[in-house]
Amino acid sequence: MRIASNDARAILPDLIRRAESGETIHLTRYHRDAAVIISAERYERLTRNLMEDN
Repeated sequence: MRIASNDARAILPDLIRRAESGETIHLTRYHRDAAVIISAERYERLTRNLMEDN
């Protein structure tokens, strides 16, 4: 899902729930990706994998 960062403010709790259920949320600014919301579990798995590769 892609959503403008200004629009995300109003529905942030919903976006967090969606990320927790496995969805990747792209926050855009000026029609470009600026940030991504993912679950904490997914973030930890990704960073753990990065550390193991080094």
